[in-house]
Amino acid sequence: MHRKKLLIVGGGNLCLQVLQILAPRNQFEFHVASRDSEKTTRLCNLIRLAALQQNVTVEIHSHPMELREACISRNAETLLKIKPDIILNCASLQSWRVITQLPAERFAALDQAQLGPWLPMHLAPAYALMRAVKQACPKSLVVNAAFPDAVNPILYKVGMAPDVGIGNIANLIPATRSAIARLADCLPKQVCAKLVGHHYFSHSVPRHGLPPQRLDASFNLTYWIDGEERTGELPAEAIFGCVAREFSRLGGVDGQYLTAMSAVTVLENLYADHEVRVHAPGPHGLPGGYPVKVGMGKVLLDLPYGVTREEAIKVNEAGQRLDGIKLIRADGSVVFGDEQMHVMQRELGFAMNEMRVSDAAAWAEELGSKYLAYADATHHHTSNHHTGVSAHDAGYRAFAC
Repeated sequence: MHRKKLLIVGGGNLCLQVLQILAPRNQFEFHVASRDSEKTTRLCNLIRLAALQQNVTVEIHSHPMELREACISRNAETLLKIKPDIILNCASLQSWRVITQLPAERFAALDQAQLGPWLPMHLAPAYALMRAVKQACPKSLVVNAAFPDAVNPILYKVGMAPDVGIGNIANLIPATRSAIARLADCLPKQVCAKLVGHHYFSHSVPRHGLPPQRLDASFNLTYWIDGEERTGELPAEAIFGCVAREFSRLGGVDGQYLTAMSAVTVLENLYADHEVRVHAPGPHGLPGGYPVKVGMGKVLLDLPYGVTREEAIKVNEAGQRLDGIKLIRADGSVVFGDEQMHVMQRELGFAMNEMRVSDAAAWAEELGSKYLAYADATHHHTSNHHTGVSAHDAGYRAFAC
């Protein structure tokens, strides 16, 4: 059997969880590239040995890769050597999870900034990776896990968009189907749902139900029960309230299991010989998340009848603003929201009103050092006997989602 080559870039927790699901199924020749060669080798050995517990022999290789400006041609050589069919980018300079390890009060204060202002952490490595991809293997399908709702559309403007993202809107679909089934007194598998929405929406709903701001503008939901459209029969507040209450789940590192499973759904079906309906953020460099079809090496939008591409983009741009990204210009430069940046300035002393793609790495460095200083001061202040994870251990520069 000819196996497609899957390269995962960034050897952190998401990479591990995706491999834990995929390795025993043994459908790919696996490659992992990361800046920490020793850790990556050990991760590959763990996967190989665990698969062998089930008497499955997997082929898995590790490679060094550093996603910096200076390393682009070396990374291109590595890619030429591997010739991957699919690349899953899990690299990030600071995972979204890191701030969740702050004391509750500080986390709550900083979390008001939303994800938008942390964009440089996710954009800088993705930009470095895509430049190497364009040089070495432009036909590889690239799936981006690092804030794809915003990173993919920005990279699209500079001609370097990944093909699709994973997670975010996709993570909300199982709970949405379950909530509709609970309210309509049927089984989740009888429910089909198509949801358009930005990271902001998929992040808020499982925690708080419908976000209070400009509700109707920030999502579009269509659903069917046993193939019959029933959109609007149940109030959206009831559906998403049920998601937050009845289907509340573990988040953080544990919650990445759901993200890993949404990644697997995309990865396993990209080269299926038929189209498979899934949800994903950032298809073809569009902002936010959409229903899509994957298969036969393609990703296609799969919007419900009556919802135009323009309407779907508008919904996601409304969510994008709530996430702290006011505007992505035609050249890929970003204008940030005043309200969200004010939080960053108040908490971290970090100010960035606009950003060009080529400046993302420099902004990421400044943001990273300001965050480390903030986290260290916070941990020293709260307790000398703090038993949680220190900011240094928490994964800044761990290069992994």
